Amino acid sequence: MVKKVVNHKPKEYLKQGMRHCGGYTIKAILSAYDLDDGRHPKKYLLPKIKSLGFTTPKLIQETLKRYGFDAPIKRANKFSNDKKIQSIKQELDKNNPVILLIGNGYSQTGNYSEFRMNWVSHWITVWGYDDKKKTFFIYDSYVDQKSYDRIPVGNVKRTYEQVLRDWKGAFYFRMKSFLYIPVMKR
Repeated sequence: MVKKVVNHKPKEYLKQGMRHCGGYTIKAILSAYDLDDGRHPKKYLLPKIKSLGFTTPKLIQETLKRYGFDAPIKRANKFSNDKKIQSIKQELDKNNPVILLIGNGYSQTGNYSEFRMNWVSHWITVWGYDDKKKTFFIYDSYVDQKSYDRIPVGNVKRTYEQVLRDWKGAFYFRMKSFLYIPVMKR
């Protein structure tokens, strides 16, 4: 398959501040399935977590489960790079958006820093891909609207190589490197 886009698309691509990317990720999934009740993205997080702005994989899984989704926490750390890319594409081919825990080296304007990538963890959602161009279509809540790409779904495109580079995660989360959460409506 050359190009694939998940059938459900978020209603909008909201921009976060410095925190709460997990809440924005959850809100985007819920809005794609007409389940968002309009609350601020951080309101989908537990009170203790809201104040820190930090979201665990288990919290994303449990929150999505309350809304009728299966969201298994998976790891691709033992796969080859080709198999890692295939693991994302296989879920997208089944019409499942895929949440990734990455090291975020991008500034809001799209400039990249390897140093930043090693220090900042971040949640993004993959909504499609273009095999011919070797790119994924991604919703990244940290990206400024002025930097949006023109793509069928999501707000940025990233090459397979860029995703692999970032997906290894920030240094303090390397034990969670190549973590992904496919999201399936029950």
